[in-house]
Amino acid sequence: MSLFASAHPNRRARRLVGILTASTAVFALAACGTPADGDTASATRVYENAFGTVELPEKIERIVSIDFYTPAALVDLGIMPVGVVNSYFTDTEGMAIPTQYSAAVAESGAESIGEYYELNLEAVAKADPDLIIATSDFLPMDDPLRAELEKVAPIITFEARDGESWRTRATDLAEILDKEDELQPLIDEYDARRDAIKEEYADILADQAVTVFVPVADEWGTYADTHFSTPILRDLGATFREQADDEVNEAKFPNWFSYENLDRLSNADAVFVMPGTDEGRAALDTNTIWQNLPAVQNDMVFDYIPLSPTGSFGWALENLDDLEDLLAQVQAKVDAQG
Repeated sequence: MSLFASAHPNRRARRLVGILTASTAVFALAACGTPADGDTASATRVYENAFGTVELPEKIERIVSIDFYTPAALVDLGIMPVGVVNSYFTDTEGMAIPTQYSAAVAESGAESIGEYYELNLEAVAKADPDLIIATSDFLPMDDPLRAELEKVAPIITFEARDGESWRTRATDLAEILDKEDELQPLIDEYDARRDAIKEEYADILADQAVTVFVPVADEWGTYADTHFSTPILRDLGATFREQADDEVNEAKFPNWFSYENLDRLSNADAVFVMPGTDEGRAALDTNTIWQNLPAVQNDMVFDYIPLSPTGSFGWALENLDDLEDLLAQVQAKVDAQG
């Protein structure tokens, strides 16, 4: 299953164990950075979004990101975060993060602050950030860790689970950091590439009802057009198969079903299978319901693109390249069928 499919099940348990011990060290480190008596306080400004109002320093130079997505958006702006989750150092083959971003961050001298499910509070404090950036999936508003992190620096929280979060995060960060001129060329390039692909594959996008299918060992789910693994496919104007109400939960993640319910996919013209699901695919080989689905019968099953949880405009451009290749495969199959 995708690295981004769900939060680590023991995240809060691990965090809570260390918070009381770590918070003492964090508070001491943060105190070392406070202005001496008589110093003039830095000017501040206010940022507001759906997660509340945050008072920010007027000058922001050091940023820590505690999620997977923000470092890419910062690199697009020419800004290197001083602290990132450890995956930016361990994912050297681009399994979850495009190598253009993991390599840039690793070469910049940024420090690891642990993983999203087991952050190192002391490492965050040592990075001496002016700003911490989080997403609501990896740092929920009611997470006890939030209060400890706020002792170090103000926290801006972005949504991560809807199809527009990658774009909102990128444009808001550009505005906050006065980097809108740096971002605009990437926006223009993305818009032009998207529009060209939409025009080239207009019939396929309109006529083929697609689904992004996630088979695991004993069950399966599908990603809706609002899922964070489908935003660029949706932005291209793809037609998604109609999902039943019970296929997506309130958190915008898929509900999971046994393989006895695969007939739900009978309304899909094309099935895009998430990468990294080899065990689930093996279970399909002997499943009669799967073999009789219209998409399977018509040989309209394809590998979905890698790195689909888009993090930035540069990341989205990689997604467009991969989706163009995927749509070309679909077009070739449709043309062959006459």
